[in-house]
Amino acid sequence: MSLERALVDLGRSLDVPEPVDLLPTVVARLERPPRRRPERRRLAAAVGLAALVALVATLVVPDARSALLRLLSIGGERVVLVDELPEVEPLPRGFDLVLGEEVTLAEARARTGLELARLEGSPDPDRVYLGPRETVWFLWGTPRRVRLLLAQTRELAPGTPPLVEKQVEAGGEVEPVSVDGARGIFLGGSRHVVLLLDAAGEPVEEAVWLARDVLVWERAGTTFRLEGELSRDRALELARAVR
Repeated sequence: MSLERALVDLGRSLDVPEPVDLLPTVVARLERPPRRRPERRRLAAAVGLAALVALVATLVVPDARSALLRLLSIGGERVVLVDELPEVEPLPRGFDLVLGEEVTLAEARARTGLELARLEGSPDPDRVYLGPRETVWFLWGTPRRVRLLLAQTRELAPGTPPLVEKQVEAGGEVEPVSVDGARGIFLGGSRHVVLLLDAAGEPVEEAVWLARDVLVWERAGTTFRLEGELSRDRALELARAVR
């Protein structure tokens, strides 16, 4: 007898139970209502969904998105929050060279074509400097004893790196303000580092200093920057006097 025939005969002699009908059990489970999730999980899911919807709504509205971005970026100025500030001098040696070439008001006006700012009710600045990318710096005092520093920068072309980066420690005062309706940022309450950036957006090593209170605002395509020992209210008062 062949092996195949022997296996067939063996199968016929085995006592095999009837197969179990699983169809009713499967149908019953499909018809059973799903188990309700715990309330905590449902609440967490609802909160997460609401947060996501709010974020998406903010990002798709151009005005809201612009406001968020401009909170830490105004014109040619960029603010970066850092965990710890690097160790730098309050004012680097040769601070006047950092600002650029010393010029007269007339020379600055002729070479930039700008309508130069003036601080109403105050004397002319003691020194004027023409810096990179046609930034004009007005200094009251001396390079080693700065009483007030005002910078004026024309509107940068789209995609151009900012002129100045300010590094602020987390927890420092970074407050959005309005200067006669123009958007601004006041940085006070703690020291922060100022870095001048080159045309490629890289920090200029010699042009880094520890700044005092600063107010930055943008008006009619021009960025203004005011630095000194200033309270928020005093800084806004001076900013409104810039003509």
